[in-house]
Amino acid sequence: MAAAATTVAFAGAKAGASRWIIGRGVDLTLVIGSAFAGYGYLLLYGAFHVPIPWLWWFWSVGFDGTHIFATASRTFFDSEARVQNRKLLFGSLAVFFSLGPVMVLAGLKGWLYLLVGAWAYYHVVRQHYGFLVLYKVKSRDLAPEDNRLDQLFLAVMLFVPPFHRFFIHHPEELGVAFSFPRAEVGMWVAVGAVCAVYAGRQWVRWRAGTPGGLPKFLLLGAVIPLHWLTFAFVSWQAAVPTVTIVHNLQYHAIVWFHNRNRYGGDRRHGWIPAAVSRSLLAYVLVGLGFSLAYRIPGFELGRVSDLAFGFFCGFGLTHYYLDSRIWRVRHDPGLKAALGLGAA
Repeated sequence: MAAAATTVAFAGAKAGASRWIIGRGVDLTLVIGSAFAGYGYLLLYGAFHVPIPWLWWFWSVGFDGTHIFATASRTFFDSEARVQNRKLLFGSLAVFFSLGPVMVLAGLKGWLYLLVGAWAYYHVVRQHYGFLVLYKVKSRDLAPEDNRLDQLFLAVMLFVPPFHRFFIHHPEELGVAFSFPRAEVGMWVAVGAVCAVYAGRQWVRWRAGTPGGLPKFLLLGAVIPLHWLTFAFVSWQAAVPTVTIVHNLQYHAIVWFHNRNRYGGDRRHGWIPAAVSRSLLAYVLVGLGFSLAYRIPGFELGRVSDLAFGFFCGFGLTHYYLDSRIWRVRHDPGLKAALGLGAA
């Protein structure tokens, strides 16, 4: 959903009318406060030693599979979207549901794992960036130098932790045969330099009385420590649900907000968008049904067939790609209005 923020030029918009994207309560609970779900996962795994399979299944069916449905609710289940974006939607299905099996047949199952994992993490980081920029827009914090610095700071703070763990100290956890131990000193120098420049810039802004949004800093303060703690203490098996459940909750919040505003129970877009935009309970139940319908068969079949594993990777890959395309508000006035981002 980063495109929802990065492709918008809100010249003249009354961004300062509200510092929140959805609303103060929802933002603090699900956009920013969703990080507490990740901290909860760390606590359950590290302190209470809850088995990873239990944590994984609760996250996979309850949150991750349902957030795939969230994308489908405004794409494949939306009759208008199916007509307007036919090539994008069905072309994505054809490409990404065939890519996994093709890679398996080519003997590249290990690289398929790496592709899915790396794209999934990039997807999480991009969503955090999308919310960051939306908060900047809301607070009129749009100076070009600050935009670049915020982007750099977030990227360094979120990409360095997995790099440090998997490509310097524990490459065996990903099954890769290479690492970069000599890069560690340079990595820490770069991290320190970026932090120093960022802190210095915020001091200058504060002294100058430049308006800055509290929600932006709350978001940074919530997600950055989580990623550093996660990759410092747990392997990828526990890290996946820990950092992704935050993303899932954020995504559900923004999609529910979008669906409620765009569809409002109107059946012209199809009965599923109408139902899940009218009732939060319906959204939850239909999402859970969708998740159960493919996650459990996908897991069971994937254990006995590599081709089935490759096929079911198509759900995630299609989601990652479509999500990078369907949030471009500059080209979709309906989306802009549904997100409450129209100039006023």
